[in-house]
Amino acid sequence: MCGRAALLSAGIGLSGCLEREAKEQNQSTNLTGAPGKSGKFIEGSSGGDAETLNWLLASDATSFGYIGLTLDGLMTYDNNFNTILRWMKKDIEVSDDGLSYTVTLRDDLEWSGGKPVTSEDFVYTMKNLMFADWMAYSYAGDWKEEVDGKSVFIEPGVDNETTFTIHRKTVNPEFLYTVTDLNVYPKHIASKYEGDVKTFTQAPELNDLSYTGNLGPYRYKEWIRNDKIVMEHNPDYYGGKVKGEPYFDEYIIKIFGTSEARHAAMEAGDITSTGLEPEQVKKFKEMPSVQVFTVPTSQYQMMQYNMRDNGWAGLKDKKVRQALTMAIGKEKIIQQVRLGFGEPAYSFIPKTSPWYDDTGLLKLGLGDLYNKNKAKEMLLDAGYGVRENGEIKLVDKNGAKIKLKLITNTGSKVAESTAFLVKQELGDIGIEVDIKLVPWETELRKYYMNKVPGSDQQPRNNNGARAVSEEPWDLILAGHFVDLLQPSGSEIFFATDGGLNIYGYSNPRVDALFKKARSKEALDKNVRKEVYAELSKILSEDQPIDFFTFPTANIAFKADVKGIEPGINMNYNYMEWYFG
Repeated sequence: MCGRAALLSAGIGLSGCLEREAKEQNQSTNLTGAPGKSGKFIEGSSGGDAETLNWLLASDATSFGYIGLTLDGLMTYDNNFNTILRWMKKDIEVSDDGLSYTVTLRDDLEWSGGKPVTSEDFVYTMKNLMFADWMAYSYAGDWKEEVDGKSVFIEPGVDNETTFTIHRKTVNPEFLYTVTDLNVYPKHIASKYEGDVKTFTQAPELNDLSYTGNLGPYRYKEWIRNDKIVMEHNPDYYGGKVKGEPYFDEYIIKIFGTSEARHAAMEAGDITSTGLEPEQVKKFKEMPSVQVFTVPTSQYQMMQYNMRDNGWAGLKDKKVRQALTMAIGKEKIIQQVRLGFGEPAYSFIPKTSPWYDDTGLLKLGLGDLYNKNKAKEMLLDAGYGVRENGEIKLVDKNGAKIKLKLITNTGSKVAESTAFLVKQELGDIGIEVDIKLVPWETELRKYYMNKVPGSDQQPRNNNGARAVSEEPWDLILAGHFVDLLQPSGSEIFFATDGGLNIYGYSNPRVDALFKKARSKEALDKNVRKEVYAELSKILSEDQPIDFFTFPTANIAFKADVKGIEPGINMNYNYMEWYFG
């Protein structure tokens, strides 16, 4: 599930889907020196808690990270993008015409209670849950195709007990990566709640992960909201039959209120691992009891502009957004906040992706395009300023001082420092920024989710052009994960009807290009490369968000944690880590 595009808070997620914390740890090593089951792995986090453990309802990286401890998924990738099979017996078979995708499951997968996992469970999950009108699944668009001018779902079908095939009518060269992200519910449990969002959302078995059987290295033990989640060693784990993985008694993710508290816990030895804020890296690298890995990430950190009706009206103007981005220095963020651990970002594809291409990008916020005077001129031209004695004074259309509300999550020094830098940069051109620090769960519920005022819509991340969030906002600091091999998954953030397009951005050309990236024409990799280059260029010009940085992550572990392979997906083998 880590490959899926997902929202993340402004200060967490820098090691992919693995970054958390906790408080106590017992260690031991077996007499042979080989890995042995022992102790508690405690990951520290000062980001927000998960939305839910019911994966079909999740859109944030933290939720997928928690759930992923109990559900491996069909496959994953190592640090070199080599395929590692999990629930599958062999690689997905794609037909010569690119229209059929056959998945063959292992025959030793079981739900809790011993009932076998079958292809029928997967097909049921798709047809009756993921594709159901009543569900409003955020990622449903990934499973649709255009046929005769209509958007329709693909057709999954059962071949036999362990094999199912997904049929398409049109070719999508990147659909393989959508299939590899597929997850599953047990039909015999989920069917009890089918058709009713409220009961499905409240279903106890789906929310406590008690159905997960032998499908992941850990199983749910305890979740204390905004404090910790505890997963315990799964003795039935299908992947541990030979060597006994995982090697920890428990995997605990402990949430701290601040990064300072988290760092103190790491220094005291109370937790096993945590992400480091940039200013702490040198200190922890000098500790003999700690090992620090600096690794690339599959994300960008950014500031979202609210183009919905409860944001400042000026943000609906592309020139205004360009001007604001031009006034905020990317190198300042990298050097002053991240202390050099990152690179400037101008669009949505990270430099770690083979599809990255910066040709023709509008590189606002850097070099000649980091220009506060030019930014003020652009805002004046857009109707948001007046000249007084030869100087530009920025004002709203009603002549009042421009005031913007910036939202970011609590618990991260990087997020907070970035917010104050933005406040300073925009203050220099005469725009007042009011910073509001809120818990991540509050940010998701009150500022991300939206609905059309007066309607009976259920709040979701994109309820259409007229929808607004419960609380008004202008700017939000956050981050997006990107599937490095399938950047078209970011359609969810930028397409007009994208499930996570919380800011109300719309450009028909962008919508068309995302569709083209998944067309038969794009089987030619050169065509796909051109599509991504054009998408990157348009988004750098439209600035629905200010793309700040491609961050580098620094992850601290206790020195006796063995088996770690640092890299872009360093947690791919976390079930093989051990104390030694």
